[in-house]
Amino acid sequence: MVDYALQINNISKTFQDGEGVNDVLKDISIKVKAGEFVAIVGPSGSGKTTLLSITGALLSATHGTVVIDNMIISPTNKKDWTKIRRSKIGFIFQSHQLVPFLTVEEQLTLMGKISKQAGKSSTTLLDDLGLTSRLKAYPNQLSVGEKQRVAIARAFVNEPDVILADEPTASLDSARGRQVVELIRDETKKHNKASMIVTHDERVLDLVDTVYRIENGSIL
Repeated sequence: MVDYALQINNISKTFQDGEGVNDVLKDISIKVKAGEFVAIVGPSGSGKTTLLSITGALLSATHGTVVIDNMIISPTNKKDWTKIRRSKIGFIFQSHQLVPFLTVEEQLTLMGKISKQAGKSSTTLLDDLGLTSRLKAYPNQLSVGEKQRVAIARAFVNEPDVILADEPTASLDSARGRQVVELIRDETKKHNKASMIVTHDERVLDLVDTVYRIENGSIL
């Protein structure tokens, strides 16, 4: 029996649109194993970001559930969402969203668990991502690529079960964008995480294990 780190079960999402209803997602189901890297692709407005937001406990589904490491994300347990986000999910956003007055080291300390394991994890991540020499640097002293690498390290530092990335290559040129996705893939494999990326950049799809294409709220 396959043990899935992330299960998206029959997710639907509707929004009120004037007097009608807009079906943004229609009965979406996806399962991701630990160590698996999947991509969600599709045109603008197809529901990709909505699906990522529901998976990351940022938005309620109208129907269906998300399960991460046996913890259920549903409208009935919203009081647990913050705990789930903090302990189970690592986010990589389109913009790096670093805190401008914190150094690289402080960005990770802020997000990391207050434990020896988190300290070891931070050191390993910084070394993997080539950031050891930039520990004391502030965001305005970093290149665009370095900022995105810090954002990747920050997503992994809590040792979450699931990594979610929303268009992480959108503000980067082709070479840097590919490098960022390679780094996410490598860290996914090394740390055995279930990772899901939403992207318009089909040039990086050879780096992922599985591709899901969404159009008009449905998986093709």
